[in-house]
Amino acid sequence: MSTTRSSPFPVTQWTAIVAVCRSGTPEERQRALEKLCTDYWYPLYAFARRQGRSREDAEDLTQGLFRYLLERDMFSSADPELGKLRTFLLTIFQRYISDVRGRERALKRGGGEDVFSLDAEEAEQRYGNEPADMETPEALFDRSWALSVLQGALHELGQGEDKSGKGRQFEMLECFLSPQAVAEGNYESAARELGMNAEAVRKAVSRLRGKFRDCLRQQIAATLSEPSDAQIDEELVALKAALRG
Repeated sequence: MSTTRSSPFPVTQWTAIVAVCRSGTPEERQRALEKLCTDYWYPLYAFARRQGRSREDAEDLTQGLFRYLLERDMFSSADPELGKLRTFLLTIFQRYISDVRGRERALKRGGGEDVFSLDAEEAEQRYGNEPADMETPEALFDRSWALSVLQGALHELGQGEDKSGKGRQFEMLECFLSPQAVAEGNYESAARELGMNAEAVRKAVSRLRGKFRDCLRQQIAATLSEPSDAQIDEELVALKAALRG
């Protein structure tokens, strides 16, 4: 039975960026790309590092890619057949790396204005915690992408809970959204902290898990050109597989 919602999915991040790049002002294109960079730079950085690039090279390549996307107006001619934002970005990044590999470095530090602020220290800390046995740069990219989507869903859920006056409860119960949660004692501890009984905590966690699933599906939908429930299900399976490694 179809689980399609009665209302259609909103304009996705993927299609919105393409639309802005085709008809928006330079300032609008810059803002759209900055938002994209903020959300998804790390999977590309991790891909370059796992290829054997130095920290500085990975940082330059990641910044250089987004300058390249902006300067070449790549989104205006984006192939809709790619369908998925993560597929598009990785395909263009691989092409970009090959393009700069055969000639003298075009990515000199300070040689071009950065599109966004990249926290290299944070990036290296995250990269240092990545699984050492992740065999290919592509596998690490997919895992990092999946984590970025999950973090986006958690952030959206947390903002919604905070606006509804349940920010403190969300902070205490966020850990129960992890697949690795939950010993019974954790419910009792959370109940004491929140002044609730354990059954009320279980109900609150169940409510949050339902909301988190919805937020996650919306986050995935935002990275697809024409999202449907079937496509979202397929991408969700792929992201879960990437997290399992």
